[in-house]
Amino acid sequence: MALALLLRLPNLEGKSLWLDEISSLTFASMDWHSFWALAQQHEGNMLAYYLLLRAWIHLGDGQAVAKILSIIFGVATVPAMYALGKELYGRRVGLISAFLLTVSACHVRASQWIRSYSLMLLMLVLATWFLARMLERPTWLNCSLYVLTSAFSVYNHFYAVLVLGTQVVSVLWLAPRNVARWRIVLSWLALGLLLAPAAGYVFCRNTGQLDWILPPQPREVLHWAVFLAGGGGTGVAYALLLICIVLCAISFFAIRRRWTNPIRSLDNWRLAFPFLWLIIPVGTAFLASYAKPIFFFRYLIICLPAFILIVAHGIAAWRPSLLRTATLAIALCLSLITVVLAYKTEEDWAGSMQYLLAHVQPGEPVFAGTGIGPLQYYSTRHYGNSKHFDLPDYAHAENAPSDLARTHPRIWVVVFPNFHPEPRTVALLQALAPVYRVKEEKKFKAVTVELLEADPQRAMKPTSPE
Repeated sequence: MALALLLRLPNLEGKSLWLDEISSLTFASMDWHSFWALAQQHEGNMLAYYLLLRAWIHLGDGQAVAKILSIIFGVATVPAMYALGKELYGRRVGLISAFLLTVSACHVRASQWIRSYSLMLLMLVLATWFLARMLERPTWLNCSLYVLTSAFSVYNHFYAVLVLGTQVVSVLWLAPRNVARWRIVLSWLALGLLLAPAAGYVFCRNTGQLDWILPPQPREVLHWAVFLAGGGGTGVAYALLLICIVLCAISFFAIRRRWTNPIRSLDNWRLAFPFLWLIIPVGTAFLASYAKPIFFFRYLIICLPAFILIVAHGIAAWRPSLLRTATLAIALCLSLITVVLAYKTEEDWAGSMQYLLAHVQPGEPVFAGTGIGPLQYYSTRHYGNSKHFDLPDYAHAENAPSDLARTHPRIWVVVFPNFHPEPRTVALLQALAPVYRVKEEKKFKAVTVELLEADPQRAMKPTSPE
């Protein structure tokens, strides 16, 4: 836990916030009326985390203070992983699992985000631990703790439902004589009642929150796997993924050798569940995306504990040898490198918005697009309420670019391609191309700020309706 804390503290202030973190801070800082109104309309996901964050930021509104909350949950997940690994595979695997989580770049990143991921992972690990204990000792205490942690995980992120669904499928696979069915059924009924508001929100308050996700591509599965192994798509992460795949294979064949009749026993459930946890949520999200795209690697961080458990079991099952020692030493070095890379800025909204704020002149329009949140956030932090912007309507600018050019010879455009180009910005730039030219372009990590200057001769020419 001390090492986990040490690895999650660097560069909390120096690393720029990314878009969703800015949204978290903005949402948590609203007055209660605006907060609940937005939660009901659009931001119902992660509601439990937002409520905790609202209380936490009273300690300070700096980004480092806000990140400490996620770090606390991340560090607390280390002993939880030990407990779960010990419950499923034994004490040795529990210790290895805790260490692997400690040096996981994916978990380090999640623990530094001002988002709900580290808290959700903690709840999922605890829920699975209580499930395993409930199946062996179905006391009311174990059943109640399982229900509460499971429900809390969903109210921190709706994708946690995919893991809970996997748990239900796995328990139904068990032979009836191996479980106290009636208490488990009652627990599921109680869990269903607690999750009814979340289900109602998902089905009745769909305002296109996931419309930006692209249709599924096989390479996205690889993207997700690299994310779990090394926190991102670097060459080091790919090398680490190859070693993890070997360790997962060793774990799988070791489990196959330990399977005995009856196959649907509780002992075999413990061995097999991490594999189900790793495969079923990802497979479900990928197949469902052909009807409605929902497959996104960051949301499927829900499978990280399962991935770590399988790798840890593979390490424990691999007989000691010089090859094993060398491979694990290389893997540790690669993992620590990916941790260092995780401290780098992912989206430089701080630098890009400070540049824009320093250069935009009064009366010059700013087409901020997705960056409207960061622009308002950093404007308030650096200038209070003294800085005002002309934020024109995109549709009007697209329909009458010459009119815009005659009244505003200089305009600013924030380009944020994210995972695919923002359609509104692409359409705007295409409409403005006949009358504006790019005078300056400043690139930041994942964000570009463009200064467009009107061409007087082009601006005088009328543009066709098309």
